[in-house]
Amino acid sequence: MQLKFEELIRRLSGGKVDHLYLFTAGESYFLKQAVNLVRRECLGQEERENFHSLSCEDLDFDSLLALIQTIPLVGRQRLIVLSGLEKIKSRDAELMLRLLLKKYPSPPPARLILVAEGLDGQRRLDEFFKTKLGGFLKKEAVAVHFYRLFENEVPGWIVRKVKESGKAISPTLAQVIAEMLGNDPSQIESELEKVYLYMGREKQISQQHLSVICGQARIFSIFELVERVAEGNVEFSLKILDKLMEEGESHLVILAMISRQFRQIYRAKALLRQGVRQADLARALGIAPLFARKIAEQAAFFSFEGLQALFIKFFETDLALKSSGCQPRLILEKLIIDICGQNHLWCFDELSLGESKG
Repeated sequence: MQLKFEELIRRLSGGKVDHLYLFTAGESYFLKQAVNLVRRECLGQEERENFHSLSCEDLDFDSLLALIQTIPLVGRQRLIVLSGLEKIKSRDAELMLRLLLKKYPSPPPARLILVAEGLDGQRRLDEFFKTKLGGFLKKEAVAVHFYRLFENEVPGWIVRKVKESGKAISPTLAQVIAEMLGNDPSQIESELEKVYLYMGREKQISQQHLSVICGQARIFSIFELVERVAEGNVEFSLKILDKLMEEGESHLVILAMISRQFRQIYRAKALLRQGVRQADLARALGIAPLFARKIAEQAAFFSFEGLQALFIKFFETDLALKSSGCQPRLILEKLIIDICGQNHLWCFDELSLGESKG
């Protein structure tokens, strides 16, 4: 049985704990959450004594079989997590299959979670399911693959995560956090914990509270830079770049923010051409309405061909930052001048220019 993470949560919330799980991951954060949920539902008060975490790489199958068959001294059952399944050797995979095929009492004294974090893509999953062990688990286990969050899913996830902690955050500030921290839920959770400590008993996260993640000036300076670059304001853009570099902001983070903004501009332009109304653009892009309005305004100044040319420049700049001996500041300055200067004029959408002349 193959389930989504949300379906697994509902199943566990309804008191249904299965005897055999296969957890694979593109995102280990959610996989670890799922293990903890099963552990809590399965073991209750006896979780320390009856929870066992083992590796498939150096597994003693006789000891594992004894552990599965032995009724615990305290509590009714054990939970055994076997990690590194993707690294299991062929001979051990056969032994594992034999062990899983054995007849056990009903209900069995132990429940198993087999974890394969290395099976992080569909191709690897498909290859694994073609093996005897994989085919058995696909049929008999509750199989859950934990996907990474897409960029447009992050702000909504942040809003829900903050709510679970008894706090609240606006979609706009959730978008700010997503822009600054990307789609790594572990890092976002860690930074949110700092915000909660800073807030104390306050319930609503404000712009001021976000200063604990990284200085408030830096948060909004980098967004100002992205906006000014998209607008073609070369002088102001270079001043903000100087300030950010002096404050120690990573040159790769700055490039990532600029390139991400132009990907959003490209997507917005494509959606608007398809007939999506500006009022619906925020939902289609998965971002806050305030950001969607700004991106729609910026999209009017660029042609598709110009944006595609910029994506090549972003790729070349990324290579230069990682491999050339040039100073990162000079490389980023050249990129900004290219976007804001003659290349910016070259990228202007002919339709927008025509409208402005009229």
